[in-house]
Amino acid sequence: MKLTTKSLLLFIAFISGTSLSCSKSDDIQVVLNIPVSLTFTENDETEQIIEFEFSLDQNTPKDVTLTWSLTDGTAKSGEDYQLQSEVTTLIKKGTKSQKIELVLFGNQTHQPERFFNLIVTNIKNATLTNPICKIIIQDNDPFIPALQIPERLFVPEGNSGSQTLNIVVKLSGPTENPVSFDWSTVDGWAKSNEDYYPVVNQSVVFEPGQTEKTLGVNIIGDDLFEMDDYFDVVLDNITGVQADRNSFRVYIKNDDTFTPQLLDDGTITPLDYPGMSLVWNDEFSGTSINTQNWGYDLGGGGWGNNELQVYTSSAENSFISNDKLNIKATKLYNSYFSARMLSKGKQEFTYGRIDIRARMPYGQGIWPAIWMLGGNFSQVGWPRCGEIDIMEYLGHQQSKTHGTVHYYDNGHRYKGGSYSLSGNQSFHDKFHVFTIVWQENSIRWYVDYNLFYEVDDQLVVFDSFRLPQFFIMNIAVGGIWPGYPDETTVFPQIMEVDYIRVFQNE
Repeated sequence: MKLTTKSLLLFIAFISGTSLSCSKSDDIQVVLNIPVSLTFTENDETEQIIEFEFSLDQNTPKDVTLTWSLTDGTAKSGEDYQLQSEVTTLIKKGTKSQKIELVLFGNQTHQPERFFNLIVTNIKNATLTNPICKIIIQDNDPFIPALQIPERLFVPEGNSGSQTLNIVVKLSGPTENPVSFDWSTVDGWAKSNEDYYPVVNQSVVFEPGQTEKTLGVNIIGDDLFEMDDYFDVVLDNITGVQADRNSFRVYIKNDDTFTPQLLDDGTITPLDYPGMSLVWNDEFSGTSINTQNWGYDLGGGGWGNNELQVYTSSAENSFISNDKLNIKATKLYNSYFSARMLSKGKQEFTYGRIDIRARMPYGQGIWPAIWMLGGNFSQVGWPRCGEIDIMEYLGHQQSKTHGTVHYYDNGHRYKGGSYSLSGNQSFHDKFHVFTIVWQENSIRWYVDYNLFYEVDDQLVVFDSFRLPQFFIMNIAVGGIWPGYPDETTVFPQIMEVDYIRVFQNE
């Protein structure tokens, strides 16, 4: 029998137990194509359904499966689109494509073009040319610029006449439509026609393409020694622009000097200042300490500075004499005693001009101080309560005093300066006036009206200094900072306080 080639092949397949097919479907290489990017235009609806298509280059002989996820680019899930992760999609055998639905979130706010990504993983029965598609969202909302106004401004007062403060107001970009607002000044501590000339409902218009305007306010100068003043600029009837704020504050910084009155025993200050009221004072008259104003810290233990004194409420260590408060540090054998008086829970203040007239003790290891602590000291502790040292003095440096703030900023921080008398003068020889001018954004220190240091809320964390504080007056003996008494130190030592006065703006 003669066998043909076809018969021979069938015979070989039969005896080998295999079947023979002429189909080549198992050898077909199917390719999945996804675009590098797609662009969709945002609409104003809350949700917008868009279609995305997975496409093969030919009909697939087998089911193709893949996993896809969405990830943030400049577009944010939950704001610009609905997040989906690890989603499995099937492209059925015999087909070339499969569509899926994605959700975009619309709004009516102009935004720059933004995008998110669709990423394909775990593909089966096909090869993948590009695993990532960048889905671009184009904005369809008209551009509405943002109004840019200062947060606050500072201007020196000047001594006479008036000067123009130019305030620049900007738009975040040009617009095709006019932008307008009205603006006015509103008195704060500064008074119209005394400290500045008022503006009432002045209109400002940005024509298409304009992005900057200047507002002018005339500041009136004087030579009165006063606290800083402020007024507010308020915007109304704002149209064609986005505005997060409609007002800002202008501070007029006092730059005047004052010549104090001099008595035989030293500098003295008045009982009134322009624009300020005397809200509390203790002139230390009479025969006894006013317990409505003052209490005591008592005891020893080093007070955090390895000091030697024990604080008492004894009349030996604090008393009134000749209309002056006397805080007296004494020595008995090898023990030291003193007083630490405080107004906590009795007299506490936020802001003001504080004048304290006092004469210092002297000597190695003698450390008098007139200072303040936050009224919330018992609740938050130190330094979170804030500390204002109006005057600190080391008895072995008789011509120098210090002014300091202590505050919390991820730990204890402090800033301070010092003031020195000229020549061979001593703070023990005569009375001097120690002053702070404490306002909502700054504290300034003076000795006899001479400014020697200033901090503001750009230099230190100011939160604790916007809350009430109480006064402390004491003499410490020894400690890490001043050092300890030696054979030159004479006891007793007395700090005399003539008065303490607190003025606040009317």
